[in-house]
Amino acid sequence: MHEASLVQGLLNVAFRAVEEHNAQVDARRAAGDAGAGRKAVRITRLTCSLGLLSCVEPQTLTACFELLAEGTMAEGARLLLNMEPLPCRCEECGAAFELGERRFVCPACGSHSLRFRGGHGMTMTGLDVTAEDEADTPTAANEDKHD
Repeated sequence: MHEASLVQGLLNVAFRAVEEHNAQVDARRAAGDAGAGRKAVRITRLTCSLGLLSCVEPQTLTACFELLAEGTMAEGARLLLNMEPLPCRCEECGAAFELGERRFVCPACGSHSLRFRGGHGMTMTGLDVTAEDEADTPTAANEDKHD
């Protein structure tokens, strides 16, 4: 089941993106930037596009995501999967079209002689997070009160 390794890679990319964002916020705050933004504390949704030839079972991928996200900042997040159409050209009649399902037939002439490129990948296209509450963000006044 390669879906588990795909999900682990997807989560690693998402966690790394959140870490980089949070490191930038910390650096801006340390430099005294009052508008540094807020740190991300939870991943709420990951959106991915799947190629038509990716050989990924969406239900299995979603189940693996739910399992591997447990106990992480992505626990409870939604995984949205969008199937990408596969651009094709018929070798017989030259028609250009896109396939939306694994039915490899030219809609113009019925030929099975198709040429296509790509369609094998999975790409993360969106990452939604919730940010820390501004009330939890230490300010200079709040830091002084804790001394």
